[in-house]
Amino acid sequence: MGEFLDAIKQEAAKRPNANKADGRLREFLGDSGWKDFEKACRDLALNTSVIHRVLKSKGFSISYTALARMRGEIQES
Repeated sequence: MGEFLDAIKQEAAKRPNANKADGRLREFLGDSGWKDFEKACRDLALNTSVIHRVLKSKGFSISYTALARMRGEIQES
């Protein structure tokens, strides 16, 4: 493989800095808010887009993709 393709594959193998968004959200919500967030993530009747809109309306900026990843990790645990 070429050097460029090797660099692309190495970058793709890296996991995004999950703790950055998770930590910011935990701090923003506080303990009781984080517990509510976890419950919402486990509730399959709630769409990720609804959770995203509520977080944005509360003043927390997070990408939909990052939120979907976090939600998937919480559902798996």
